[in-house]
Amino acid sequence: MALASIALTQARTLLNDDAATLWTDVALLPKLAIAHQELQSMLWDQNSPVVREESSTLLVAIAATDLGVLQPADLLVPFRLYEYDYAVGPPVVYSNPVEMTEMIFLPLGVAATTKLIYWAWREEKIIFIGSTVARGVRVQYRKSITAPATAGAEIGITLGEVYLGPRTAALGAMSVGNMEVHNSYTQMAMANFARVLAAQRGQQTALGGA
Repeated sequence: MALASIALTQARTLLNDDAATLWTDVALLPKLAIAHQELQSMLWDQNSPVVREESSTLLVAIAATDLGVLQPADLLVPFRLYEYDYAVGPPVVYSNPVEMTEMIFLPLGVAATTKLIYWAWREEKIIFIGSTVARGVRVQYRKSITAPATAGAEIGITLGEVYLGPRTAALGAMSVGNMEVHNSYTQMAMANFARVLAAQRGQQTALGGA
């Protein structure tokens, strides 16, 4: 994976400051972080797999009403959950996956059963009614890719530097009031976005998949 330093070098070249006399890493990294967040949102809008993730099968204890510390740390928003029958091991066995039903609010007055059935996303937490037996749960979700905080940090998105370089330069130009340069480099970044999007698809591109 490419490092942030590649995008920072590209941005400085576009801003005619290869010696980093004005546009140092300290000056550019906050702008790179903004561009990185933009790129993640754009990839999500295009249904890119790089910002989608699936958890391992997580063990939800009897009567537990959320995942607690098991909720994935990089989870932004869940979009699908499956629950599994759980058999004590060794080996532990999860079987019979069934898609759970998402609710805006969990139904009131529903007694716990041997299945979780429902889930809701409230205050950045996946919650359940709870069940009378332990259950396995697998979460499919939109994930957050950590924005680089140093020049030596990884971008985390294949070919991301071809968007981040010109877009970081554009944000730098905007910060000093040069909107003509901002618009020009933003157009360059957007033109390069198609390359970034295609790079995340792997073999799907060759197979013609969506």
